Amino acid sequence: MIVNPKSLVLEINQLYESGVARGHNTGWRNLDQYFTVKHGEFTVITGMPSHGKSEWLDALCVNLAIKHNYRICMFSPENHPLEMHAKKILEKIVHKQFFGQKKMTQDEMLAGIDKMNQHFAFIKPSATEFTPMHIINEALPWLEQSTIQPRALVIDPWNEMDHYRPSGLSETEYISRVLTELRRAAREFKTHLFLVAHPMKLGKGPDGNYPVPRPYDISGSAHWFNKADNCIAIWRDVMNNPQLTQVHVQKVRFNSTGHPGVAELMYDYNQASYVYEQDFYRSKQ
Repeated sequence: MIVNPKSLVLEINQLYESGVARGHNTGWRNLDQYFTVKHGEFTVITGMPSHGKSEWLDALCVNLAIKHNYRICMFSPENHPLEMHAKKILEKIVHKQFFGQKKMTQDEMLAGIDKMNQHFAFIKPSATEFTPMHIINEALPWLEQSTIQPRALVIDPWNEMDHYRPSGLSETEYISRVLTELRRAAREFKTHLFLVAHPMKLGKGPDGNYPVPRPYDISGSAHWFNKADNCIAIWRDVMNNPQLTQVHVQKVRFNSTGHPGVAELMYDYNQASYVYEQDFYRSKQ
């Protein structure tokens, strides 16, 4: 489709008058300087197994829902059955554990379910096939039910989808094609797409910790870095301080979204969520 520049005069003038707005803050002020969430962007999240990629992403989604009224559709087959994933979301909404001596009350749980129902929906994996475009087609009708709420789609992880690579298409070419389609859908439907992808097996360092993975470490192709608008790696100091979580913002395509950097968060087991490091230590005093 050919677009005449004159037809963009209103948009260009608005950009001239207002500039480019920052995205929505994440709920962690030390992370906001590096990364914000904007509609139509595509964020790849990676990290070693058991380093908390999904846990952190769930916490981010709850922050977006509560603080910015997001409508969020989640495809997360590793978090099945669905009630177990709902439990994790509830803990972050209520700020209490689901089980244990200090668990949430039943009234708190029911109020949390009402809140969750306003913002979240889960895609149940099909018994037959679930390709990337199947997920997009399942999610969009629900996301578009509200025209006033910002939207996000979570695919966690890449390897749990069905991938049917046409004959004659290399893995690299297939990944490039699919990521292009996913990015196009996010932009067209003004939805922030979060896609979790596991890295290849990396060796431990002398201290017993794994290194921080890069997008180039994700199995298959350098297109993970090239196609994404933003790349984030989640890393935990498993050997020395397992509550410490580092959020490595490794790529940000647009300056208005943020810029590369590292933010440290602490996992608070009582709240079942992440808090800003200084707030964590202040609450322990």
